[in-house]
Amino acid sequence: MRKIKTEDKIGMIKNVINYIYLFCIFSVYPIVFHNYYFDITKTRSDFFTAVTVGFIIAGLIVYSLDYLISFKTNKISSELKKNKDILWTLPETWMAFFVLANLFSYFITVTDDGFIDSKAAFYGSNGRLMGLLMYLIIGAMFIILGKYADVKLPVYVLFGIITLFSYCVAIYQHIDPDLSRFKSSKYHPKGIKALTELFPHYVFNLKYKINKKQYNIFISTFGNINIFASFIVISLACFICMFVFSKKLFYKVFSGIVITVGGTVMMIANSDSAYIGVGAVLFFLLLLAYKDGKLLSYFMSLILLGTGNLGIVLINKYISEVMKKKYDKRGGFAEHLDRLDYALIIMALLVLAYLFVYVIEKKFGNKLDKINKNKVIIIFTCVVFILAVAVIIIGNILKIGAFTFNYRWGTYRGYIWSKSVALFKDAPFRNKIFGYGNESLKALMNTYYHDEMVAVTKKVYDNAHNELLQYLVTTGICGVFAYLGLFVSSFVYILKNSKKEVIAYISLAVMLGYFVQGLINLNQPITTPFLFVFMAVGVGYVRSLKKKDNQND
Repeated sequence: MRKIKTEDKIGMIKNVINYIYLFCIFSVYPIVFHNYYFDITKTRSDFFTAVTVGFIIAGLIVYSLDYLISFKTNKISSELKKNKDILWTLPETWMAFFVLANLFSYFITVTDDGFIDSKAAFYGSNGRLMGLLMYLIIGAMFIILGKYADVKLPVYVLFGIITLFSYCVAIYQHIDPDLSRFKSSKYHPKGIKALTELFPHYVFNLKYKINKKQYNIFISTFGNINIFASFIVISLACFICMFVFSKKLFYKVFSGIVITVGGTVMMIANSDSAYIGVGAVLFFLLLLAYKDGKLLSYFMSLILLGTGNLGIVLINKYISEVMKKKYDKRGGFAEHLDRLDYALIIMALLVLAYLFVYVIEKKFGNKLDKINKNKVIIIFTCVVFILAVAVIIIGNILKIGAFTFNYRWGTYRGYIWSKSVALFKDAPFRNKIFGYGNESLKALMNTYYHDEMVAVTKKVYDNAHNELLQYLVTTGICGVFAYLGLFVSSFVYILKNSKKEVIAYISLAVMLGYFVQGLINLNQPITTPFLFVFMAVGVGYVRSLKKKDNQND
């Protein structure tokens, strides 16, 4: 029997810790509740904090032991020689800058003569609980998980099962069946009825005691529709990527199911951020699929998305024409796409696109492979960018609503963005550099714009609904610069070392999707931590690939 080396044992322990942590994040974190939707932000924050702190403690113990053994065997120096990465390009360097930016921001809060409460900045209790403590925890988690993450696709299957569950809850709530029979205390279904009625009754009742005026704002296991939209982008990015680039039939079938149901819930989320985020992911994956020769799989994933879209349009017709009920149609992409003729046209175009690619590959495949794909990608990206700019300019000239920026734009995002920029412009120099402190935007808005804000928007904002603006106000130029540096360095590092592995691509797709939707959405502890977890997994995964290559050398 072969004796297992000490370093292999430590590697196994690292894997066990990583898998336990990812199981908690991918399988429990998205569905954990305490008091329905009423304390969902705190519940998710507390769960993520507790699980991640446990992971950090376990990771510190294991890595301390690992370094101690490596130091004794003189392996640290040999590993450092093999590591040719430049310090300032490493993702953990930028994560350290990002954490420091949040720390400096907190110090500004402490010395700001009580204008912003330092305790609130530490815990984030003034807003969405994204205080200094959360970023300290995220930073430590990122560095530990980013050191080594030899993960496999089955862990994403667990994530997919929970994703499907969350999608199904949203669909059930959207249909909103009659549950009046449950109002009677004498109604106690048994047998198959208990399974088919009580369970749906439970998940539907997540909206228990929600005010009728806000009833349609909450959905699925994520609460606010914008946060659910954020999760849709994250999950669809993951499983579209799995479908396109995985080789085994099981993963293609499983991810295909998730994609189809995901195409249904995009319209239910009723948030443009879902469409914009998924659109960015699809563009990126189109380039990757072209480069890796996976265009047929890519267009098949679009057909599955289109099938889901057709499904929700048919469900909506059933709700309105058969059930004789109304459903929420607030506007944006969801309202404009909610037409059967559009859904059928989209399906027809997608099928034609698939057939076109199939014929082209069959007839000219060998000739096309000789073309410089990198040049094609650059030219195509430039053309798309120019067309996008042209559409925005023309839309603005024609004064089309979506392209005319004012206070009402994007359900009052125009207002909060304008005021966030004004807060930054009017800030003292040190607050421009380091911000006002985590989750300080609510206090600032109440101090300078409360009456106008309530008069214009009929609500009080505690977030800029744009992550870059949020960081600009709360952590200043240093915070935004560090955040962008972290994103770019991680993205480049994973892409550069991906070796065309699907797990690396999944991290890239999720990162891009979340970042883009974050430009019109808000950071919070319900979905934002997913960005940093997927980012850390991607960095740790390609590191594990590099380590295996070094061992083989």
